[in-house]
Amino acid sequence: MMNLLTNPVFRVRMLEGPAIASLPELLALLGEDRVESLPGLQRHQEDAFHIFCCYLAGAVLVRQGEVTPRQSTAFWLEGIRALTRQEGCEDDSAWMLVVDDPTQPAFMQPPTLSKTEFERDYKPKAATPDALDVLQTAKNHDVKSSRGSSAQAEQWVLALISLNGTVGYVGAGNYGIARMNGGFGSRACVGWKRTARAGDRFIHDVGKLIQLRDSLLLEPYPYSPKGSVLTWLSAWNGEESRSLSRLDPFFIETPRRVRMRSLNCTIRCLGATSRTAQIASDQLNGNLGDPWTPVKTETNESFTPNPSGFTPQLLRDILFSDGFAAAPMMIADRKSGWVALTARIRERRKGNPEGFHEATIRVPAAAQPLLFGSGAARDRLASLSKRGLDDASDIRQGLRNALFSLMEGGPEKTNYDADQVSKWVDSSARLFLLNWSPRYFDWLWTTVDIADDTEALRPWFTELRRLAQETLDRAAERAPQRHGRSYRAKTKAQGIFFGSLKKNFPHFMEVTHDEP
Repeated sequence: MMNLLTNPVFRVRMLEGPAIASLPELLALLGEDRVESLPGLQRHQEDAFHIFCCYLAGAVLVRQGEVTPRQSTAFWLEGIRALTRQEGCEDDSAWMLVVDDPTQPAFMQPPTLSKTEFERDYKPKAATPDALDVLQTAKNHDVKSSRGSSAQAEQWVLALISLNGTVGYVGAGNYGIARMNGGFGSRACVGWKRTARAGDRFIHDVGKLIQLRDSLLLEPYPYSPKGSVLTWLSAWNGEESRSLSRLDPFFIETPRRVRMRSLNCTIRCLGATSRTAQIASDQLNGNLGDPWTPVKTETNESFTPNPSGFTPQLLRDILFSDGFAAAPMMIADRKSGWVALTARIRERRKGNPEGFHEATIRVPAAAQPLLFGSGAARDRLASLSKRGLDDASDIRQGLRNALFSLMEGGPEKTNYDADQVSKWVDSSARLFLLNWSPRYFDWLWTTVDIADDTEALRPWFTELRRLAQETLDRAAERAPQRHGRSYRAKTKAQGIFFGSLKKNFPHFMEVTHDEP
């Protein structure tokens, strides 16, 4: 039966050693910043579990009249039970992994209206936790589905939280979560962290949630201060959607109709389809006030990246709120030492996972007053960041032109429309992008100590030129060439590349005398 409120479920790694904790015990350890990490969590599950804990803790604190997450195990146990009773559930069934009676709630498993409905609608869905998790149709992930054979309760719990926190639309009857832009969208998680400790992140984000609550009770959000938090407590047959006006700003959604069953001492998951989404929110395009999700200012919809993931351009735009309203968790307090912006998302296209993208940007102490401040200094940093990307784009274009000429043997007039040549050029030029991308923000933070913009950009140009030249040289070594035209092709390509530099960067090229 495994009761999350009273049974040890979660493996915890602390400085004093490993432990295993119930959900209230885990919240107490997180609030005391004693948790280094949770060994049971897979990387793609970390954000969904963190957000689940933060929303649950925030809802309990508000109803108990507290503001700090540093509370005892007894406080969390009683607070969660009070939250559950408030919504009409008098026992702990809503926190048990398996409940035999389908008309009673189980953990993240809405009850059915009748046993007949359960027997009619629910079919075998997953024999292992990873088959239930959101990677079930993935082709490009390191973690493959259905690899587990004898899963522990912890794995089922984490799979349920991951599924209900990030799942999108996957065919008729399988709707996704409300907190993303449409069923084919993805849910991003962006925020700051000072350490790698799970406890430190929990304390910071729960505190920020409490500060934000009043703003989430204002327009355009229709939430109720006494609305439902745990959406799996009331029966849902998949026929009607629930209005946001009936929900608390910290509501935890359960968009899929699933039930766990115990069979021969093992757990199996059954699932049923639904005619509509659990939460009616299409008109808001995923902009439900989720503080970890940036919002596009032009369309007022929650952010979903393209298949390229977190490119330097995208990260720069998010960091400087260029086209985005910063997610509240991105509004960092000034801290001593370094802080890091973390961004993660499981990319989805047409309902199917495309990949797990993540990025981390470390910001040194010297750059924080500018980045977290306002005025001319921050505007200059934003301008330099854009010019740095423009320089990379200009050099890439010159490199591509040179690569086309190289591949075609140095003709008098290059054919840029040749399909096979274009694929080879794209593949070769990608190495340039992969090499400069991780260096971009490191260069940007050095500019805070350089007063002159040209001098601030010079080291970046020098690095970009070096990387592009290396890319061109490597391509020249492996490019197929007609016999007798190899020298002409390489010379012509080098000339094209150098000419593009001289045209686009004359202020830097004046002091370099190494024309080929």
